[in-house]
Amino acid sequence: MDVRELTEEQKREIKSVYDSQVKNGCPGLSQKQTRSALLRLGIKPASFDIEKFWFDLDKTEDNYLTLEEFERLRCEINSDPEVVLRWAFNKFDTNNDGTIDKDELKKLLATVYDDSEGEWVDDEFVNDCLVLADGNNDGVLQIEEFVDMLIQRTTGKN
Repeated sequence: MDVRELTEEQKREIKSVYDSQVKNGCPGLSQKQTRSALLRLGIKPASFDIEKFWFDLDKTEDNYLTLEEFERLRCEINSDPEVVLRWAFNKFDTNNDGTIDKDELKKLLATVYDDSEGEWVDDEFVNDCLVLADGNNDGVLQIEEFVDMLIQRTTGKN
């Protein structure tokens, strides 16, 4: 959804929730306040959802979201996990070739597992994940393989 598609009522509700969460003297919402605000709007985001959108939306890089940035977040966080997974795929497909190779998968897994030191996400783990998800055995993940694997793992759907 685009911010321009918000109704006046939705904008008022977002502003009301935003204003109720911003503390005196703060320039906007922190990540914790953002999560609380989204919950008040009936959206139950995972911490990962907020983090992955945060760096795209916090244009001032002050670790706070303005009302306009929060409106965009509200529009971008979607309850449809396939939409979010397709977005994530495109973020990690850094060479824009339409696939996720081993290096991109390693970066993705390190982000998901918060493992910048490589303690959990080593080459063996990456290879194991690739073998499990790579349905056509071409050594890379296409978007459909990526989405199908994660939808199946998170929802139990086949």
